[in-house]
Amino acid sequence: MQYCSKCKVNIRGNKSCCPLCQGRVSRLEGEENRVFPLLDPPKISNLSFIKICTFIAVALEIVFISINIMTHGVHSFIGPVILGIAVGWFTILTTLYLRNNLLKVITGEVIVAIIIDVYVDLKTGFYGWSFNWMIPSTLTALAIATIIIAAVMKLRLDEYIFYLILDVILALLQIIFICNNMNKFPWPAAISIMIYLILLAAVIIFRFRDLKNASGKMFNL
Repeated sequence: MQYCSKCKVNIRGNKSCCPLCQGRVSRLEGEENRVFPLLDPPKISNLSFIKICTFIAVALEIVFISINIMTHGVHSFIGPVILGIAVGWFTILTTLYLRNNLLKVITGEVIVAIIIDVYVDLKTGFYGWSFNWMIPSTLTALAIATIIIAAVMKLRLDEYIFYLILDVILALLQIIFICNNMNKFPWPAAISIMIYLILLAAVIIFRFRDLKNASGKMFNL
């Protein structure tokens, strides 16, 4: 840093004379001020993070598929592990890109979790735990999470009505499992269906106008 005693100004850089008065300048002792501020080292970008996660997922899939081929499929756990790795990668991807829509992320992850658990139940001898307990409890938790998120984030009904309707449809689909005798203990499923029907009735009775407006926006009525 240099100094002009006549103009009484500090001058950055290494000048032979003052740019204002063309007079002599003197050098100040100490570290020269930086023209540009120091920048923090760049953090890992979203694209780089996705590439790293994708590479790890692909590497693990290759390892377990190779083991499954070499062992002629004798280890029954490898199939669910391969599926779990793919779902984990998909979950990271959707969470990263849909982090501003928490309801969409949670609803999507619940659907994926239901599919995985049914698959594992079928592959391990179909003891029925997925239909008896897992699906009803997961859907009940989803209903509670939807209400809490909507209340905390102060969402309008038209912002989450689609997810609520989708949750009701998923709950009603359990009737198919009960009628086909795939659900040996239907009480948890019946309770989850009852909760969704009560929730739907509350929306229709107390928020009918909002429901009508939301339906109009959804279907462009």
